[in-house]
Amino acid sequence: MMVVSVVLPARAGGFPAGRPVVLNPDEGLGYVNSILWSKAYDLVVDGNTAYCAFLNGLVILDLAGGRSPVLVSQLYLGGGFDIEKNGPLVYIAAGKAGLKIVDVSDPRSPRLKGEAITGGAAKAVAFAGRHALIADGPAGLRIFDVGEPRSPKLVATLDTPGEAEGIILAGTTAFVADGDGGLQVIDVRDPARPRKIGSCDTKGTARQTALSGKHAFIANGAAGLAVIDVGDPAAPKQVASLTTSSYANSIAVADGIACVGTLYDGGFQILDIRDPAAPISLAISKYTMYNEAWGVAISGKTAYVVDYFAGIHVVDIANPASPAVRGLYQTPSSIVAAAVRGKSLFAIGELSGLQVFDISDPAAPAHVGASPISRGIQALDLQGPYAYVTERRVLRIFDVSTLPVVKAVVSFPLPGVPRAVVVRDRYAYLTSDHYGFLIVDIGDPKAPRIAGSLEMPGFAYGLALDGPRAYVCSSDTGFHALDISDPARPSLLGSFRTGGEPRSVALKGNMAFIADGPEGLIVLDVSNPLKIKAVGSAPFDGFANGIAVRGDVAYVSDETFGVRKFDVARPSSPKPAGGFKTPGEPYGVRIEGDLVIVPDSFSLFILK
Repeated sequence: MMVVSVVLPARAGGFPAGRPVVLNPDEGLGYVNSILWSKAYDLVVDGNTAYCAFLNGLVILDLAGGRSPVLVSQLYLGGGFDIEKNGPLVYIAAGKAGLKIVDVSDPRSPRLKGEAITGGAAKAVAFAGRHALIADGPAGLRIFDVGEPRSPKLVATLDTPGEAEGIILAGTTAFVADGDGGLQVIDVRDPARPRKIGSCDTKGTARQTALSGKHAFIANGAAGLAVIDVGDPAAPKQVASLTTSSYANSIAVADGIACVGTLYDGGFQILDIRDPAAPISLAISKYTMYNEAWGVAISGKTAYVVDYFAGIHVVDIANPASPAVRGLYQTPSSIVAAAVRGKSLFAIGELSGLQVFDISDPAAPAHVGASPISRGIQALDLQGPYAYVTERRVLRIFDVSTLPVVKAVVSFPLPGVPRAVVVRDRYAYLTSDHYGFLIVDIGDPKAPRIAGSLEMPGFAYGLALDGPRAYVCSSDTGFHALDISDPARPSLLGSFRTGGEPRSVALKGNMAFIADGPEGLIVLDVSNPLKIKAVGSAPFDGFANGIAVRGDVAYVSDETFGVRKFDVARPSSPKPAGGFKTPGEPYGVRIEGDLVIVPDSFSLFILK
């Protein structure tokens, strides 16, 4: 093995589940399906069924087993932060996607019945009579007449001093957890004319409210728990507070106890609130991963803790001083990369490992197999019977020739943290954060070895190959062309300093299409790698971190939006041609046939 170090020249770039639903039909990409959902926020329990708000939409779980919930169905809605159920309908506060009303009379086949844009960012929902009340983030309170669920009508708005995060009703009085605005008390006797009748500064960040008797119990952010006497709604007053294990984000109360979900590894805390003026901590429960409890619900002697990254924990609270975890509906923590071979879709992510799906019918992917992988996963490629996965400072090789069995072959240590992997013939080519470029001989998959490397300043990300050349994106030093004709001695041919932070590259003929971070899409002529030239660009507000090209179309993943589509028939002037907004933060984009595959951090999207 030969290790070569180079100093790169600087050069200015000069660039300024449900069933298939076609969403955003005028934006050039349609929704086919999404799988591997994570980022759960809230749930409501009705009998043996849990209705859950995920970032992607609605998930329905069967709780009949008493331990680990079982997936019944899911329905993509484009958002989901809070959920309430009334009869056969569930009402979901879906962030910027607004209010969603779903018919769940058949839990196996939920159907979107109605929806409305709220104007803000719908964070929470409460239901009264024929009206849905929305805590609409910076837009305050919104009230909709949902007597006709197919066409909700806005009947009133009321600004609040903070950011409306949570809402709960007691009769005709609404209690709004208003962030820095504390607790806001609103009379909604006449839904068309809501009026503020009281407020209380909680000295924290009011995130969510639960009621018991004449007291409101508030998950008060970094300030922990706040207890407010609301016996006189016009003059609420704080009677107690308690420091929680971490940032108090969610709360549920029942039978003299409060269950508080906390963030930042704080776990799940149980309090004795029989004396509201003197709450007592009974227990703090933590789990093996993350402990980011965004939501909590109580049903009988069971608490359901909604962990933002890990899933939904089922906790026995019959003895509140000694809660016991009985089950888990596990979700991935993130989905970061995907690849397709034939009709098999492979995906990787934190806490999901390597997952394999049959996409013979892309609208109904069927799970085939899996292999667990620890944390720090970055990239994936396929060749022959093997899958190549980068994980922290390791290249892992799996035999996927006998699905559903996925066999681990080897874990090969690497210098640095690998960011991309491309496999061709007997070599795996990798970029590795601050280390640079690596070539690994995988002729014997059971005994890989480093064949050559090239140390490169900066933070190496994207990678593409074309014959004897490799093209590397470095967020710090630009775009680089390498000679890899001798795998033992890769060398630098030329560089181009872009105006942004190049993260990914796709090739078409002599053109390199670059996802250039804050500068959007740029196009370079690489026909002469010694003199790379700027050809065109398409800047946009956002952060381009992935790119794929098919024919005259480029797809760019934008971590602030989703997927942007460009007509690149004329590389000198790429033209926007639509896109698809995803709820999460895309890690990249891949084209397989007529499908566009997008790992969206919190799920994997299949678009067309």
